[in-house]
Amino acid sequence: MDAPSRRTPIPWPLPRLLGTRWSRTLFLSILVGLLSGLAARALESLVDLGFPRLIGQVLNSKPGSRFEPHLGVLVLPMLGGLASGLVVAFLCRPTRAHGTAVLIEAFHHGSAELSLRDSALKAFAAAIVISCGGSVGKEAAIAVLCAAIGTAVSRKLGGGVRERRHFLAAGCAAGVGAIFQTPLGGALFACSVLYSEPEFEAEALMPSFIASVTSYSTFMAFGGYGHRLLSGTERLTFSHPLELVPYAVLAALCASASFFFYHSLRIASALRRRSGLPRWSTAAVAGLIGGGIAVAFPQIMDARYRFIQGALDGSLGPPPFEGFALCFLFVVLAKCIATALMMGGESAGGLFGPVVFIGGVVGAATGALIQLVLPGAIPETLRAALVPVGMAGVLAASLRTPLAAVVMVTEMTGSYGLIVPLMLVSVASYALGRRYGVYAEQVRTPEESPAHAGDTVRSWLESRQVRALIQSDWPHVTDPRATLPETLAKIPPGTQPVLIVVAQGAVVGFISTAELLSATDLTDGKEIIVAADIMNASTPCLRSDDDLYTALERFRQAGVDVLPVVARDGRSFVGVLERASMLREMREHMATRSAAALREHAAFSTLANDVQLDDLLAVLSQKNTETVVRMRVPSEALGLSLRDADFRRRFGVYVIGIETNGRLFAPPDPQRPLGQDDVLIVMQTRHPADSP
Repeated sequence: MDAPSRRTPIPWPLPRLLGTRWSRTLFLSILVGLLSGLAARALESLVDLGFPRLIGQVLNSKPGSRFEPHLGVLVLPMLGGLASGLVVAFLCRPTRAHGTAVLIEAFHHGSAELSLRDSALKAFAAAIVISCGGSVGKEAAIAVLCAAIGTAVSRKLGGGVRERRHFLAAGCAAGVGAIFQTPLGGALFACSVLYSEPEFEAEALMPSFIASVTSYSTFMAFGGYGHRLLSGTERLTFSHPLELVPYAVLAALCASASFFFYHSLRIASALRRRSGLPRWSTAAVAGLIGGGIAVAFPQIMDARYRFIQGALDGSLGPPPFEGFALCFLFVVLAKCIATALMMGGESAGGLFGPVVFIGGVVGAATGALIQLVLPGAIPETLRAALVPVGMAGVLAASLRTPLAAVVMVTEMTGSYGLIVPLMLVSVASYALGRRYGVYAEQVRTPEESPAHAGDTVRSWLESRQVRALIQSDWPHVTDPRATLPETLAKIPPGTQPVLIVVAQGAVVGFISTAELLSATDLTDGKEIIVAADIMNASTPCLRSDDDLYTALERFRQAGVDVLPVVARDGRSFVGVLERASMLREMREHMATRSAAALREHAAFSTLANDVQLDDLLAVLSQKNTETVVRMRVPSEALGLSLRDADFRRRFGVYVIGIETNGRLFAPPDPQRPLGQDDVLIVMQTRHPADSP
């Protein structure tokens, strides 16, 4: 159930013709994509500005892309980690997860709530860390920032938790698709990274596709089209079935690299917890250690993939394969350790970029090892093809996104001729290394996610329209000019109906228990108070073509048991919808489904009997048969506790529970101040018409 918003949602600004579910999704997807594309370009520009002026000044390379170590690499990663630690520790709220895991945690357990301010600060800090040579990626920064943009846009336009989850994924897709120039891969990544099994968040696919395309187009409009992560890969092809043998070896090595990286991350996190260092300093210490590693292996600071490009096109030099094999192996180990230390130290940044780098080096190492063991066994083109395929293999195993890995590497490198080995290695490495994924926040399937609890009931509610349950002969209708005594006279003794205020056939508001109690508590001026003065005109009416899920949400917001229903024109009164009728319909539906389940699975009858026994005992134990209704908090009681408000004396009701933020508190805390988002569950001890 959606948690109530802290502020009144902004009404949908477009006409009804453009305010349908699909047109709203299209509009929000384009808007999120546009903003995300600008954010991705801003982050990329920060890295482009900082990298050559900071670590680029001390990390020298020869024309052949062979790096030379420099003692300056020891200091800059520490300074970048220190800057990140200060930002994260003192300017951002603490979170249980870090990197891309933040948005996974928010999707499943955080009601799709992400702080836009904190996300922007962490993106800025990540740009500093990368510019200083820290071994982190920029995908987490932009993915979380754009996911926060998606949730913020949805929230500002009155979207609920379910819609915010969709645009959290769409924002992630837009950010990743833009900054890595992989619009299709970004959408698939955002919808699959939430789960450890090869599952997709199906309802987020359409907004993710639209947002990713829009973001990619916006990003490229400011930076030019046609750039690839690696050059020369478009000429590589799969040409013979025997080539699958070295690719199978590559899949095993990709899974092994994923295994080592997983344990490096766990050990680094454990070391941080045991170190006792202040939170703001851990990233600086990790940067210092990473800088020490980079003195020996400066390749781990390569945020531009020049080392991998050199391994692919042979520009690293003549091929002494025994030396290259050892070099590649040590670079993989060094990159895993340096990245694990930075992430374990809670540095801003992510894992995607380092994982892609590790995969490319694993591919180069595989080619060097095969050439070392079986000289001349594989052609030069196959050795080069192992590099982009290795990227997909480690990506699939570590992030547990096999399909997204295939598509993203294909888009990043243009290696469309390698689709067969990409599929083989991604699926095989995922199968071998899936237990060692780097995101512990992933859940196995949508069925295990709290975000999908109640999906079956929700789908049924969305399949039924309000018109099926309309009570068209609602007798409790009044005119907006009716005085308070006239309004009270329309209420039959012993009942507590919702009065619908209708003017010339159009609904202008309704009067519920809360409005009546507030009005009857006044001692003076009752004769001059009219229905228009006390009616609730802020809650929108239901339309006959709204679905029951929308109606349920509207009931929660209004805090009443009856809502007026208007025709599709938005004004003409056609009847009311009672919460009780929805409950009866749902019970009948569930009873039908339960009967079908019992017919198919006889073993369920044991549990069914236990449930019926519990229900019977609950009914027999009920002693109070007074009518229970929901009501909003009267304005004069806002900010007061139940004890101070004295509802029993002033309003003639006894408060037995409070609904707030989707939770029911019964019995309620008598000392807790009442807020405007609270809904009171009350039993009436006297009728409003009996008030003095």
